[in-house]
Amino acid sequence: MTSLLRYQFINYVRTYKYVPPFSIFILCLVVNYTFTPNPILNSYSFTAIILFFLMGWFTVTLFHAEDEGQKVITTLHAKSRTQYNLGNFVICVLIGVFLSCVSVVYPTLIGAFGEKPRFIHQFLGFLAHFSLSVLASALSAIFTRELVKNKQNTWWGVLAILIVSVVIATLKETILQIKGLIWLLPPVRLSLEMMSSKDSIPSIPTIFYWQFAWIFIYSAIVIILFFLLSNRKRR
Repeated sequence: MTSLLRYQFINYVRTYKYVPPFSIFILCLVVNYTFTPNPILNSYSFTAIILFFLMGWFTVTLFHAEDEGQKVITTLHAKSRTQYNLGNFVICVLIGVFLSCVSVVYPTLIGAFGEKPRFIHQFLGFLAHFSLSVLASALSAIFTRELVKNKQNTWWGVLAILIVSVVIATLKETILQIKGLIWLLPPVRLSLEMMSSKDSIPSIPTIFYWQFAWIFIYSAIVIILFFLLSNRKRR
């Protein structure tokens, strides 16, 4: 598995397909923190949403890093398509961890906030970025070529599901009127609600841990669904 991950990562780096989303990510960070001082949690909430959209880009380009012919060869070496796709998901998670750390550390280093961030701010900021990055990867994978043949449909599908997920977060009161529906929809709203807390928050409420946990659980369910649909499609 380690050799597979190393190969997939090096191959992705060589494609340079990561350059556009990474450049936009850096540009958004720089622009967002150009004017100071900034509120801490609200700023983290904004960059977390940016990362949410960009991780969709990273995910699709990573899953499409190889052409079909090369993918078949790599899959044979990986011994199964499940291992191959699992390797892609692991790399997506690692990219999410790295970019989440950058999102939290960068504004702290340049003193972009009105007050010095405490550990609680940085921990919440990391969880907000990382949870949404994993969620974005899970949702976007459903529209990769594993399940969708048309490349155009892939990009439209990814863009649509990410935008709808964010829009849903603003319609909480309406959605709550429909029993059970809120549990089926991407939980982006949970991250936005938690990061709307005041910077003076003394400690992390226990409910926050459960809400972040649900974002990761929801992501895991979508990833499992991806593997189920992928395996079913090959039969």
